[in-house]
Amino acid sequence: MLLESTSHLFIVHRSLSLPDLYSDRSRVSATIHQADLDQSILEQIDDHYDLLVLDWGLETRDPRGVLDTFQQRAPDTQVLVLADDVPTDDPVDRGADELLVTPVSDERLQSTIERLLLQQAYEEAMNEFFRLSTERALLESELQSGLDVADRYEAVVRDLSEYRRRTAAIRDELSNEEFDQALRQLLE
Repeated sequence: MLLESTSHLFIVHRSLSLPDLYSDRSRVSATIHQADLDQSILEQIDDHYDLLVLDWGLETRDPRGVLDTFQQRAPDTQVLVLADDVPTDDPVDRGADELLVTPVSDERLQSTIERLLLQQAYEEAMNEFFRLSTERALLESELQSGLDVADRYEAVVRDLSEYRRRTAAIRDELSNEEFDQALRQLLE
């Protein structure tokens, strides 16, 4: 698999059947946790989920409250909203990353989920790459000043090389359109 670890999806939907995210064709692997809609969804939310798939037409729960709570408790979680029609209160304007109007094909749903997870991984890798680049520049300055930071400098250079490889691998997996979306998200 392209990503180093299995992604975690949280599904808040009554009847959604997700496509197989473990197949050889899949660009990611994921574990899926289905929300228990008979219990408080808010108590089931935590920050270890990589992607929330949210039914915008939930009748028993307020999907807007679920979205708002996820943004507060797990701001790095990607959000995919599924709606029966284009809603008047656009979930993307409220902070969702993507809106799909159902019915949607398994292929489209899978590619959207994969793209969102790859975008998130790309953003995380780029953030770490930028952090390491800054640290390397600081360590170079300290080395020139005669400070004993050579071991740390070598470790940062190794990590920087690894993150360069990782971001390139994710970039290669994204289409041009997906990459453009990832860059827009990174720059926001």
